[in-house]
Amino acid sequence: MNENQGILKMYNEEEVKQILNSKERLVFIDNGSEEIVARYEDLPDIIVDVNEKLGHTENLKVYDFDNPNIDKPILTTIGFFLDKCDPDVRKDIIDRLVNLQTGVEEVKDYKVIDEDMLDDVMNEIDEEMER
Repeated sequence: MNENQGILKMYNEEEVKQILNSKERLVFIDNGSEEIVARYEDLPDIIVDVNEKLGHTENLKVYDFDNPNIDKPILTTIGFFLDKCDPDVRKDIIDRLVNLQTGVEEVKDYKVIDEDMLDDVMNEIDEEMER
């Protein structure tokens, strides 16, 4: 989503470090040509917001960050609608997702993590731990 990343707010390096140290659940989001990393709790907002900004054309595949099984995404979308979804993930996100889709709730402010920056920060953390 690099070409589209201008529409997304990005975490800075220090924020990425804090998120990684907090052990917060993260996900990889892939639109077929680009990947970003986001907080799991922001999934419904990202699914709706990205699709509204890009004309409901973003079919996304979402993978668990800690266990990214490329053969088994935790969810896929067609536009901003769920296509396939792990039952536990569905339970976690469905209420907010439907409320966002129907305009009952507004998309909250969220940020995403640039994959290259994430790699840099993770390497930096690894180096610090080796010292």
